[in-house]
Amino acid sequence: MARMKVGIIGVGNVADLHARGYEEDPRAEIEAVCDIVEDRAIQRALDWGANAYYTNYKELLAHPGLDAVEILTPHHLHAQQVLDALDAGLHVSVERPIALTMEQANQVVQKAQSLEQVLQVYEPCLFYKPLLDARNLIDAGEVGDPTAIRVSMTIGRGDGGVWDFESEQEGADGLWRFNPEFSGGAPMLYDVAYHTFCIALFLIGNVEKVEVWQSHTKINDELQLDAPSVAMWKHMQQECYGTMTLNYAPQRKMRTQHHPLEALITVEGTRGDIDVIRSSDPTQLEAPVELRRDSRKVNYGQRNTAFEDSFTRATQNFISACYGEDEPLLGLGEARQLLLLTCAYQESVKRGAAVSLQGE
Repeated sequence: MARMKVGIIGVGNVADLHARGYEEDPRAEIEAVCDIVEDRAIQRALDWGANAYYTNYKELLAHPGLDAVEILTPHHLHAQQVLDALDAGLHVSVERPIALTMEQANQVVQKAQSLEQVLQVYEPCLFYKPLLDARNLIDAGEVGDPTAIRVSMTIGRGDGGVWDFESEQEGADGLWRFNPEFSGGAPMLYDVAYHTFCIALFLIGNVEKVEVWQSHTKINDELQLDAPSVAMWKHMQQECYGTMTLNYAPQRKMRTQHHPLEALITVEGTRGDIDVIRSSDPTQLEAPVELRRDSRKVNYGQRNTAFEDSFTRATQNFISACYGEDEPLLGLGEARQLLLLTCAYQESVKRGAAVSLQGE
């Protein structure tokens, strides 16, 4: 079987996590890379053994023999680049979000559904094994009927300079998040709010309404981060409520070269509750899943569950889908729903009131 040839568009900080899946899977190889920073494109091509590099993504789309592309660019570029890649006859994996507006998302979904190519909206948290374990326990009735889900998100300071907003190290790789025209809203909107809703939908189900209280932390004279913030929501067709807290803790050291983000997830039910830890800092992982019921605690999962492994499994799911062996775990309908929820989050901030998704 010929190996699937993949092009990667946008090779900033997160690209290493995406590339790892292709490097470890014998069914695929990185054939070409593209980045507007030529030196970075050259370096990544050398690192990954790619045969070509480009600074214009349309030139990469025309690269001979390419089968698929991975799009890792700022959010405002996603919709058009996906459409162009589909028109080029390529399978596509795109980082969240699928687009910045529902109109764009509908256009992308309609295009993808009319073609035979695979379109995956990349979401590694769905491939985090402890989260899958928690979902299985909830489905098995181990917590009874879910009544609440709490997600605590903490941004610290890592070892590799990623999301070091007070330092020049972040440069063009991260500062675009502070421009709403590029990011689609507040800096952490799609890295935290979207991520939280993905977890809530996966573990509990659809959401009926959302309300957000958003504060800001001043980084410097020009930048401010959308934290601390709190979101609340009600799940549809059941009495289950959710909350998210976002905390910016720049004095908290996390031993990671990746994004210094930790999520503590709790699902409470009529019979018991479950805690899940997802952190890029391996020293923070105790038992990644803990079930509490009947005055007992049961731990699940290995203590050394690696943050990076979920990215590898997400990439391998995409490869399998391209070979017709599997379906993308996050379908186009779910990707559209997550965008709708994230837009409702942003709209609640603007209105200062709850936003209903009924009828959307």
